[in-house]
Amino acid sequence: MIDEIVSFYKFLGMDYDLTAALAIFHVVIIIFGLAFLAHFITKNYVLTFARKSILTKNRAFGETVLKFRPFENVAHLVSALVFYMLADLMTSDDYRISWVNDLDVVIEEGGVIYATLAIVWFLLACLNVGNGYYQKVKKPHQPSIKGYIQLIKIIIVLTAVVLIVSMLFDKSPMAFLTGLGAASAVIILVFKDTILGFVASVQVASYDLVRIGDWITIKALNVDGDVEDVSLNTVRIRNFDKTITSIPTSSLITHGVQNWRGMTDTKGRRIKRSISIDIKTIKFCDELLLKKLAKFVELKEYITEKKKEIELENKKQKINQDDLIASGLTNVGLLRQYIFNYLKDHKGIRDDLTFLIRQLQPGQSGLPIEIYVFTNDTDWVNYENIQSDIFDHLLAVLPAFDLSAFQIISDNNDQVKRIKDK
Repeated sequence: MIDEIVSFYKFLGMDYDLTAALAIFHVVIIIFGLAFLAHFITKNYVLTFARKSILTKNRAFGETVLKFRPFENVAHLVSALVFYMLADLMTSDDYRISWVNDLDVVIEEGGVIYATLAIVWFLLACLNVGNGYYQKVKKPHQPSIKGYIQLIKIIIVLTAVVLIVSMLFDKSPMAFLTGLGAASAVIILVFKDTILGFVASVQVASYDLVRIGDWITIKALNVDGDVEDVSLNTVRIRNFDKTITSIPTSSLITHGVQNWRGMTDTKGRRIKRSISIDIKTIKFCDELLLKKLAKFVELKEYITEKKKEIELENKKQKINQDDLIASGLTNVGLLRQYIFNYLKDHKGIRDDLTFLIRQLQPGQSGLPIEIYVFTNDTDWVNYENIQSDIFDHLLAVLPAFDLSAFQIISDNNDQVKRIKDK
């Protein structure tokens, strides 16, 4: 085409060097203009129609497509094809400008590289769409696929790099792959974290160790919060103090991870707390104390039944009924039974899970009475309110059993004041 344009300008009597330059400039303008026109039409008309068709069929999928816009890259691919097909226009049989024939090869290779990049961008965007749509429609028990998506992206990009470099240096792709094989040790060292992350991602997904939204605790890394993202190389956790921690995905395998998902699935959150009873206040119950405690709804029936059992046993053993020890009931024992019955009737406690009121080993801090039960609400605020209400009540009811909680003596303690006054 250059020769025809040169002939046209030569017919007008123009200088050859000027006509050759104008002809080359015209061809360049035609190639780039048609490529731009093809891109404009494809993007603003063809793809707009296709986008509207997709949006009307599936809203979730349509929103994901709008976010990542994969079909925008189709317009680039059309432009690249125009470059490649019109490269032959940049040729001339005139020996004086034979150098323009080299531009033909440059434009063809440029078109191929441009098309390769457009295909890579399109594939990467499609992978983003697939991952985004999966995140929208997946069920809570289904694992994240982001790690696999990132691995596929790496493979696509590396393949494109090999193809482009082989075209630029006019070498076979196999030659570069052979060189990569020789440099495998260096590659493994460079991509060590990626390889470890991929292996960890496979294990995490296969064994369903961690999902997005799970509350996890990793004490070795000072992590305690909700998982926000699981990728090929990193896991992002939002801690409860609102800080964000990013750890290598391999840390989920190499460190001990406590996942609280079971608590959420069970819909029961554990209370494991004890009240330390001052041992000096533990005693057998006399009749007066039993009458007072029998007024509690939680103990009335229990005390009546126990008194009958003890009277029968005392008659068999010929034990004096007036003996205090003969009652067999202790204030701390009745406290345990009171706690048991109180929590059984508590609307915030589940009785179908582990339900235990027990004594722990007595020590310097008195006799611990441990409460080991589960609430029916796993929300942190509601859980803390239920737990606080329970222990508020139990601490307040201790004097009714002639018991007191153990606490370390301080200068403000009444007992210390009495000792000082003496």
